[in-house]
Amino acid sequence: MEELRNKQSPEVVELISEINKARGTDCEKYLDLACDLFDLAHECGNEVLKDYASCVLGDACCQRGDFSQALFYLSAGVKGIAKTDEYLLACRCYNELGIIFGSESHYITSEEYFINAIDIARAHRLYSEEVVACTNFASLCYEMDAFKEALEYSYRAIECCTFIEDGKLKNAFLATNYAFIVRLYLNLDYLRQANEAYVMMERIVEQNPLFNQIFSISLARFCYFLYIKDQLNSQIMKQKCLDAFYSCEDCMLYFAETKSFIKLLMQNSEYAELDNMFNHLEKITPEDDYIDIHLFIENFRIQIYTTVGDDKKLMQSLKNYQAYNERKNEGNKRSFITTLRLRSELAQEKIQNMFLLAAAETDSLTGIANRMKMNAVADEIFELASKEQKNLAVEMMDVDSFKLVNDTYGHAKGDELLVHISGILKGISDNKIFVARYGGDEFIVFYYDMPDKEVLAKAEEIKTKVKEVGKKLNLHNLSVSQGIVNHVPRPLNRAWDYLNAADLTLYYVKNHGKDDYRLVHRATDLETLDCN
Repeated sequence: MEELRNKQSPEVVELISEINKARGTDCEKYLDLACDLFDLAHECGNEVLKDYASCVLGDACCQRGDFSQALFYLSAGVKGIAKTDEYLLACRCYNELGIIFGSESHYITSEEYFINAIDIARAHRLYSEEVVACTNFASLCYEMDAFKEALEYSYRAIECCTFIEDGKLKNAFLATNYAFIVRLYLNLDYLRQANEAYVMMERIVEQNPLFNQIFSISLARFCYFLYIKDQLNSQIMKQKCLDAFYSCEDCMLYFAETKSFIKLLMQNSEYAELDNMFNHLEKITPEDDYIDIHLFIENFRIQIYTTVGDDKKLMQSLKNYQAYNERKNEGNKRSFITTLRLRSELAQEKIQNMFLLAAAETDSLTGIANRMKMNAVADEIFELASKEQKNLAVEMMDVDSFKLVNDTYGHAKGDELLVHISGILKGISDNKIFVARYGGDEFIVFYYDMPDKEVLAKAEEIKTKVKEVGKKLNLHNLSVSQGIVNHVPRPLNRAWDYLNAADLTLYYVKNHGKDDYRLVHRATDLETLDCN
């Protein structure tokens, strides 16, 4: 079988390097490279590489604004990536999934993804990622009118900022979070706390004059001056908000602030200005993109035209709203069909890979796991027994005088015997018992979380059924020897310690008459048996 590519493969390392350079600088190139990595991983890549490639492609789709495709690829890879050390990518994916589900009003799912991002970032000290996730989750809480919870996560974001070394990035995070906190306290009618947050925001902005151009800073000032009824400054800040709004060519960049600003203007019945804003949003947002934004616009237009009694424009907005809603439904159907097709293709590929993997890990003669698979399982089952402090028993077994069978009856008869013994082992295997062919006429059996009595009962069952097979194949006096070790993993133990102890016990049985089994709790127990 061709060797699987992984993240350390030279061509993969080079491609990932190019991807990292393109992200944030060239959206189209980033998407093209991400597609190349995805194709490469699915041609002949291990599962970790496939999950990584899916997440990178999902991130690229998200950066491009193709959220339906982003949702599929991010969902396909994020669970696998979360089990690896790709903590930064996992945080990024969970955060983007939170944004996507939040935009579709799936708030509980959005909350879950944001919390996942926050937990991973905190566990691995990814302070910038934790700030972003906390800030986004706080925004979600604000939209749900959960202002106190929004405050909690905003302050968590500020706490993380103390660990960020990049001064400019740190101050930008601090300024925007304090600006958000000002608005939160004003919504709660906590003027004193709003004043304190306002002072903190202004101190940071004073040291970084370019921050005056940030929409959220101007919006916080506008809200603050409106609240304290400072008409002159509120008018100045309203114009600052308008300048920030009209200068932005990416409507999604400040859409949360835009929605809050529009609601404030609606409260003040500034319909002429709102009409200009809606026209600008439509101008920078093609009809086929961001249907939710067009629905948002028409919803507010319907409210305005209803209030002012403009029936003609009201009817047009109602028609527009219905048309956009139908287009959204059609888009959802197309996304569903596309996602379904992609899911089907990946499922077929997964099945093919399972067959390839089974062929690579299964002994061709007997049909049970081979030594390669056994080595992997040994490590996994040992780690689990060690973590859970459960019994782990390992048995090594071989056929007594197997060479004589081959020499007397031929290798075909020997192979037939091994197939029958494998059938016996398959018959006893379950969710606590794993069997494998170690090589030649040797077999391995792992027993998880089973006391000595149950393990010995299985050993007796194997012994009895092997003798029955001997009679069936006219191999008189056929027998097997079995060496077993069973105990809870001890400090400094490794999986190899079990295999070594089981092997020594097997040879003890072989040297003491064969056709038997012995169970010990450590290799030194064999010395006691010799003394007896």
